[in-house]
Amino acid sequence: MVAALAAAIVAAGLWAYSTSFAGVFALDDVRAIVRNPTIQTLWPLSTPLTPPSRSTVGGRPVANLSFAINYALAPGVNAAAAGAGSGTSEPAAAAGLDPVPFHVGNLLIHLTAALLLFGVTRRTLTTPRLAPRSGGAASWLAFAVAVVWVVHPLCTAAVTYIVQRVESLMGLFYLLTLYCAVRAAEGDRARAWTVAAIASCAAGMATKEAMVTAPVVVAIWDWCFAADSAGAPRRPRWSLLAGLAATWIVLALMLQTENRSASVDLAAATAWSYLLTQTAVILHYVKLVFVPMPQAFMYDWPLVMSWLDVAWQALLLLALATVTGWAVVRRRPAGFLGAWFFLVLAPSSSVLPVVTEVAAEHRMYLPLAAIVAFLVLGAFRAWQQVLSDGASAARGAVTAAVALAALVVALGLMTRARNDVYASAIGLWQDTVATRPADARPRVALGEALAAAGRFGEAESQLQTGVTLAPADPNARVRLGAVLAELGRYDEAIPQLERALVLRPGDADATRMLARLYAMRRPSPWPR
Repeated sequence: MVAALAAAIVAAGLWAYSTSFAGVFALDDVRAIVRNPTIQTLWPLSTPLTPPSRSTVGGRPVANLSFAINYALAPGVNAAAAGAGSGTSEPAAAAGLDPVPFHVGNLLIHLTAALLLFGVTRRTLTTPRLAPRSGGAASWLAFAVAVVWVVHPLCTAAVTYIVQRVESLMGLFYLLTLYCAVRAAEGDRARAWTVAAIASCAAGMATKEAMVTAPVVVAIWDWCFAADSAGAPRRPRWSLLAGLAATWIVLALMLQTENRSASVDLAAATAWSYLLTQTAVILHYVKLVFVPMPQAFMYDWPLVMSWLDVAWQALLLLALATVTGWAVVRRRPAGFLGAWFFLVLAPSSSVLPVVTEVAAEHRMYLPLAAIVAFLVLGAFRAWQQVLSDGASAARGAVTAAVALAALVVALGLMTRARNDVYASAIGLWQDTVATRPADARPRVALGEALAAAGRFGEAESQLQTGVTLAPADPNARVRLGAVLAELGRYDEAIPQLERALVLRPGDADATRMLARLYAMRRPSPWPR
């Protein structure tokens, strides 16, 4: 039965993401994949393990190596000719780099992560502490958790957006670390499973920094669930926990190789504003769990300046975190799920201010699993309380199965529709602008995509709006100046480019375009 349920999880994931293969390269895909020379060879291994700085794969060598493997499998690659702009993707395809192998790689990672989630949930529910509560339904409950998670549209940001493999691959290693730790707790080949857990944790640390909390989550799992056959708590597994903690050295080395000062502002005032802002952002994520629409490819979320602006959100999250802490101390299963949710989000959604990406749906990839597990297991407990006799239990099981199937189909259809948005750069940015009309950066990206397609009039409209929304953004002014120049309106283009240089002195694009426009506007001093 376990194999059949695992196959059903894979089938559901394949169906939900079969529409993702039409997705194009977009935004950060260009620098991290299309224009990334370190993924163009697998040997010497040091090349793919040394990703370019200031890109999504910077300081994340394992993720970069996975892209190198996909690159080797991509037919007709010609990265040297790749000329895609930062907001477009069609030129990348024209240059010969096929995105399909990369989508296949992302989907395989997602399906493997779903199977690991199934395994972790099933084996946790069969521990001596929880086996009496699951009533022999551990496999079915684990199936419900994994199949809902694998088709949920909130995962699309980490699966269909190719470069966010850094998130899904980290999630895979996170789940693999926990799965191996659970297997080691069962006693069979404990040493081998312990080594596997440590190796997986080290790989995750070299994939994305959010892996930093994995050793803590394993320790909390031990505290909440590790018990002998009588249900009494076991002594801590110090060798495992010490080995997992040692992988923080890997993370420290990765941080040394990649300076993220361009995206992380450690100023105290910024950190406080960022923390306040995250209270609203996290509740927005939770809302998308229950109502996964509308989703946005990019958020230009403004920082909150006063706690009064997010008072109720902050109080609610503080209360939930307090309840989680109490439940962990009391060794309650719900405490583990709450800790999982908060700890996975903590690195990027607390006091570490990632000012270039205040909100991003891909961060919910793993926390979503904790919420789904809480809801499924909570519904099962309520079902156990209401239905006691055999006939009612049988009818309840049928009703639950029908409800689960309907939910999976509904979520899967939303995921398929969400994947369709990634089929073109213009369509992706149009959808983002429609969802977040007051955000400037999606407007600028849409304008750039329209300009790349030769639709300069439409591009100007979007870029003018982007400049109005964010007058201090030099990128918006550079893009607008370029489009105005293409339209032959040099006298309007020059002030935009000059202002961009004031905002960002030395900008290469603005300087180059201004020099060309000055030369075109002024008469030549040389005799003809």
